[in-house]
Amino acid sequence: MKAKKSPLILNSFLLLNHKYQFIQPSDTPDINDIMDKYYIDIDYAIKSGADGFYQLFSKIGINNIDKPLPGYKLFIEGVCIFSFDKSKEIPKLIKNQLLYASGINICINSLRNIIAIITANGPFGKYTLPAIDVNHLMANKKRISQKRKK
Repeated sequence: MKAKKSPLILNSFLLLNHKYQFIQPSDTPDINDIMDKYYIDIDYAIKSGADGFYQLFSKIGINNIDKPLPGYKLFIEGVCIFSFDKSKEIPKLIKNQLLYASGINICINSLRNIIAIITANGPFGKYTLPAIDVNHLMANKKRISQKRKK
């Protein structure tokens, strides 16, 4: 099936920060069981510029808590720079939907790839960030933003 090209254009992805730490387990744990219990925190912010570019900042913390589980403790953040196909008239609502639905997925996947590379040679082997429910992430972000406004 022929794919339809999106009017959302990924101009670049930039890695802004990353931290990797390995926490030695005290016994021989079930690695997969531990990794499944990691606390995962994801946040994002979108900034639009007058130049027609949009910066989507995203950050992911994996087991990045005060009392982390054994294994990997990771923090990573990056920014995707997007624009829209200028040859098409795209309503603002559609642009927002594309930025949020597709843009967040693109950013998370870009960071996911780097996480896999960073951990590939680690003692527990490659860590693959699980699939993320972006709709749930956006709903939580909206709920938190509304609470802050009150």
